[in-house]
Amino acid sequence: MFNNSKLATSVKLACAFGSVMAISASNYALAQEEATTEKDAEEVVEKIQVTGSRISRVDLEATQPISYIDDSYIKDRGMTNAITAVLDLPGVIAGVTPEIGGNTAANGQALGQNTISLYGLGSQRTLTLINGSRFISSNSPVGGGGAPGGQVDVNNIPVALIDRVEVMKVGGAPVYGADAVAGVVNYILKKDYEGAEFSYDYTSFNGIAADNSFRALIGGNFAEDKGNIVVALEYNETENIAARDVPGLANDWGSFTPADGNGVENDDGEVPANQVLLVPDPRAGILSFSGLVTPGSTAITNFGLGAWGDGNFYQFDPAGSGSLVSYDPGVATGNAVWASGGDGLNLLETNTAREGYERYNLSVIANYELAEDLNLEVTVFSNRSDAGNQGYQALQYNSGVFGGSGAALSFNTSNPYLTTDTRTQLEGLLGGEGDFYYHRGWVNLGQREIINESSVNSYRAELTSFFDVGDRTFDWALSYQKGISSVYSQDQGLNIPKFFAALDVGVNPETGQIDCLYNYTDDYEGGFVAENHGLTDSENILGAQGTCSPLNPFGTPTDASLDYIKYNDQGQTRIEQSILAGYLSGEIFDLPAGGVGFATGFERREEYAEFRPDGSAELVGLSDNSTAGGYTTQDVYAEAIIPIISSDMDIPGLHTLSVDTSYRYIDNDRSGEDSIWAVGLNYRPIEEVMVRYNITETVRAPAITELFLPVVESSQFATDPCDARNLESGPNPDVRQANCAAEGLPTDFASIAQNASRRGFTGGNDSLANEEAKSMNVGIIYTPGWAEGLDFSFDYIDIELTNAIVSFTLTDIMNACYDATDYPNRFCDQFEREADGQLPALNAFTSGYVNAALRNFKAAEYTANYKNDLTDYPLIGDYFDGDDGSLSFRFSFFKLIQDEISNTGFDFTDDHGEFDNPDLIANGQITYSVGDLITFLDINYTDRTSRNVNQTPYQYIDQNGNPYTEIPSRTLFDFGAVYYVSEEVSVRASVQNLFDWSASPKETAVGLWSYGRTYNVGLTARF
Repeated sequence: MFNNSKLATSVKLACAFGSVMAISASNYALAQEEATTEKDAEEVVEKIQVTGSRISRVDLEATQPISYIDDSYIKDRGMTNAITAVLDLPGVIAGVTPEIGGNTAANGQALGQNTISLYGLGSQRTLTLINGSRFISSNSPVGGGGAPGGQVDVNNIPVALIDRVEVMKVGGAPVYGADAVAGVVNYILKKDYEGAEFSYDYTSFNGIAADNSFRALIGGNFAEDKGNIVVALEYNETENIAARDVPGLANDWGSFTPADGNGVENDDGEVPANQVLLVPDPRAGILSFSGLVTPGSTAITNFGLGAWGDGNFYQFDPAGSGSLVSYDPGVATGNAVWASGGDGLNLLETNTAREGYERYNLSVIANYELAEDLNLEVTVFSNRSDAGNQGYQALQYNSGVFGGSGAALSFNTSNPYLTTDTRTQLEGLLGGEGDFYYHRGWVNLGQREIINESSVNSYRAELTSFFDVGDRTFDWALSYQKGISSVYSQDQGLNIPKFFAALDVGVNPETGQIDCLYNYTDDYEGGFVAENHGLTDSENILGAQGTCSPLNPFGTPTDASLDYIKYNDQGQTRIEQSILAGYLSGEIFDLPAGGVGFATGFERREEYAEFRPDGSAELVGLSDNSTAGGYTTQDVYAEAIIPIISSDMDIPGLHTLSVDTSYRYIDNDRSGEDSIWAVGLNYRPIEEVMVRYNITETVRAPAITELFLPVVESSQFATDPCDARNLESGPNPDVRQANCAAEGLPTDFASIAQNASRRGFTGGNDSLANEEAKSMNVGIIYTPGWAEGLDFSFDYIDIELTNAIVSFTLTDIMNACYDATDYPNRFCDQFEREADGQLPALNAFTSGYVNAALRNFKAAEYTANYKNDLTDYPLIGDYFDGDDGSLSFRFSFFKLIQDEISNTGFDFTDDHGEFDNPDLIANGQITYSVGDLITFLDINYTDRTSRNVNQTPYQYIDQNGNPYTEIPSRTLFDFGAVYYVSEEVSVRASVQNLFDWSASPKETAVGLWSYGRTYNVGLTARF
């Protein structure tokens, strides 16, 4: 609040005259205790670098849209993570996040991480910077979160040290290099800080869980003010949240085919074949968590399969008594598997809503004047995170609808673990001794808990100075940066051979106790011998005879049996980055409109990543997924800002006009040479109106995962496009039919790959080229002179992505072959057909990463800002006096126009306007400050969307039997206040989701949910 930073002040002053749309959450932070004269302002304003440029300038008029968040906005709202603030900006969404919302899978090597995705184009296409420089990634090449790439986990950025965050859309690549396809997010940290600040925040998620955050910021000068050092310390604790504890997830709804007689007829008196009905509490009637028991190997309770002769279904007692009790199949739907209610599989009982973590951050920024006009700055980050997903699924599922080791288990009524009453009951149902089948989700064995221990260490040293040539001053910088991140992961797996051996029991004649048959049976038929894993043929993977511990499938497992059948699967990720960079900037000559700003620089960047598993997965039959690789890129770049018209030329309709140009040459030793360039225009017809225009061509380099993921054998089914059942499908059925005929296949061809998997190979591709993108933005900013503090802006964004990298399945490859007009093409060489047209059982295909996809994105952004003292408000200002405070408004709107995607180049789909890709998102901030009090109201609005952009009439029916086509709009409100007890101490409190929005059944069915109200209280003390 009481910020003496000259740089921060100059930014805010420049914003008042310039083009940056700022969220200025705190009027108090921007207000000065006394008015500043125009002369004083001129003395304070200094040339600074703006995101997207190395040229220092007084104004912030970039040719691309830039938004920024200041530190007051972050502090006032008690934000404890660097990602939270930017999510309030239009077009900014989370990439990987700990909020997985009841997902059935964990983030693996990325537990607890937060990454940013501009426009939802993928976090791998957003470049995240710290102080204008890249930062070491934490995204593992195997098991990483989201898409492969060098995404930055912004958890590593200390919140207390953030001065502001600048977000540049569709720009920055010529200056910063590859990967800035959607834009750049630049976290600018405090420097030359003096004082001490301590903060604590407590956040309660509607009583479900709580977070704690402690932050300290300490800084001061040394060596007679030649140097300054600032140290930031942070500790954050977030609890793991189970989906079953969140009412919005536990009270689940799903959409399924209605049962016979429950459908809703359309205007023609027919029930559409694709109709689905909203039903509560979806349960899969194929197993239960205590064990569904059936007379045959199949259990599909919706169809009555698995019922006993008396017409009933039975399961073992969920309480663990070992008795048989009734199994409630629920209310059948028309879906084969899913019922409403009952005792079937409920995934949300075992899923995770949020991954928990503990995070420790130590950051140091020190600068020292080595000599006159020569400064050394050293930045150090040393962070650690311990993250966990306490269990998101059972370790093992067995059901008659699964195959292999997941099939239903067969037991005989002679099994010694059966109680006498249960054996009698089963034999009564069977008509005597016999076999029965067991369908179970084995939650009693434990869940798939994952634990990650992560560390990030980054060191950067930069020399900066300036020199004069005549009457011109040039700045230069030379820096070296080294970053190392590591992730140690551990999860529990089930050793399937030992699991079966532990279930195969009898009574040991020597001990009279229940024991594994393997322990006392010579030449045990279940003996498995591992091959090619470093074991000799005499070593049985069941362990030495006598070590098997029997497992009671109908009761509570012993610790010994769990130790025998479970194993720890461990993996280690290591990522290294080194950057040598430098630049020179200054004004090289004058034009009538002013000096021509110029900058040139170089960057040599090395990236390396590896994942090393412990080998335990191979021992149980899984493929070796160890991965290692790297690349080096050597880049040079230049940029110029050319003033064409200046205001003092006094040309009507041409107040100012300038051109921005930038170019970068990339030489990547893996993906080759490429060029990035941008040309922009800033035009002011009058002082109050600015028009900006920019076109950019940029690239994204292939990620280490995409290049070096090991090629392993894989089994895949395929929807063969030349199968008679599929000839009428595809983007152009005529093209598909002609190409299949050219292949020599008859029109009645039946592909065996539809029902029998084929074995082939899948993995990385070291021949990948760069993704390519062309982008354009045009915008207008209006800052009326008749209303000080008011501005409006509009920006239109158009991004065309080509040669995008995607991972192709066998089906994708075959579609790309037969649906293309250039048949036969390169994809046709990636699979084989035998003489009869069938794919061979072995060596049938090679799949994996390819350059093939296209994406066309168009959107518009609108913002409106107004900030003023109440006494200066038009029309109403006379009703207030100077003690009544100030009121500010900020509203932004993001309108999605097109989001067209094709993996092959001819199968475009565009789901914009669907529930997970809304057409319109808006947010607003209203802030009132008076004296030592600041209050704010944040509003977040999502427009109504289609349930399915390709839906047909009467396809979706709600729980009341009414057709629907839309998911309703939603508006969430957050309210909070900050009170300054003194200049040194402030307290804050806020409520998110003030009116306790919760998802309706329609919204729940498409994955929308909330915790309910979230409360935050915090304290900051400054010294």
